[in-house]
Amino acid sequence: MENALKITKVESYIISLMDKLPILSYYANSRGWSFLISWGHRLAGLTLVGYMFAHIYTLSLLFSPAAFDADMKLLHNFVFSFLEWCVAIPVIFHSLNGGRLILYELFHVRAEEIVIRFMIILGLIYIFIVGFFFIEEVQQISATLFWSITVTVSLIACVIILFKIWVTDNSILWKLQRITGAFMFPMLIGHMFFMHMNYLTGHDSKTILERIQNPFIKGMDLVFIVLLLFHAGYGLFSIIADYIKPGLLLKSLTFLIIIVMAISAFFGIRIVVAL
Repeated sequence: MENALKITKVESYIISLMDKLPILSYYANSRGWSFLISWGHRLAGLTLVGYMFAHIYTLSLLFSPAAFDADMKLLHNFVFSFLEWCVAIPVIFHSLNGGRLILYELFHVRAEEIVIRFMIILGLIYIFIVGFFFIEEVQQISATLFWSITVTVSLIACVIILFKIWVTDNSILWKLQRITGAFMFPMLIGHMFFMHMNYLTGHDSKTILERIQNPFIKGMDLVFIVLLLFHAGYGLFSIIADYIKPGLLLKSLTFLIIIVMAISAFFGIRIVVAL
């Protein structure tokens, strides 16, 4: 590979541990680590799709604040908090690896070992920072300030990718997948970061309802829902299209994905607009 790096002792030790795992070691040796990372990206995406549906359902309980607070109180325990923290793993992995793919596809950055190394390091830093905020539960920041900065960074990334990708010969849906991915890279990471800086921000009905009354936040949430559901829907289509030949079955599954995402968009938008 280009820009080959010397493997550190820590990386060598981690690889030796992973080589002892039957499934990982088999595919790493037979198909290569790129294959595993590719499938890790897909599995992380599928995990986030499931979490997204659960998130929409949970937020729908805000129409009855007492019921929402009761559920959050029930779930405020070590096990659920640990599982919620674990969601940071697919969030940061899918985001950083998506950025890695964009670097490869659009900017022809093939320094694979360097990029993967920094992807892992930054991912671990992010996971531990989120974990720290989970434990502290007392951090404070202005929602408008935080999201103004995050949206600005997202728009800059989106515009850069837009001008780079629009002149290519790829399909419009493929282009939109990359553009929405670039926009959501900072947004999704920022969303999880912000929602766990303070426990009340994502778990107290009064705090959430006050936040969503801000016109800027409401508009941002609406855009986020639409882009997120498109990205998720096209991602699901890309996975099944790799394994199912064009025909009735593929068309049926594609139609099902469209229906599910449209229904999810309806409920998500309804929550933001009505609250």
